[in-house]
Amino acid sequence: MSSNDTKHVQTELNEEEYERFREFAEEHGLSLKEASHEALIEWVERQQQADPNDAAFTVLDDLDDSSLPRTAQTDAREEDDLVDEWHGNDESFVLAEDPSSDS
Repeated sequence: MSSNDTKHVQTELNEEEYERFREFAEEHGLSLKEASHEALIEWVERQQQADPNDAAFTVLDDLDDSSLPRTAQTDAREEDDLVDEWHGNDESFVLAEDPSSDS
């Protein structure tokens, strides 16, 4: 990699931070430059990962079964699919309109 292909990043550390970083790099057989590079790359990769605590991943856990209507609609396209899987008593249910028929 030529020097034209690289960019430089600079930061400041207080004495305690610098010593912790220097010791860590030394323990891992890395120069400060190598350790800084690895730390930055690791930080960026970690920031780009999905957060499992994001509401998009936990919304189903947050739903209370008792808050769902007793006669919830379904978007099943074939009533036969429901009949084949139905093993309960004669509860009423309503099939949702097929969204593909809205033209």
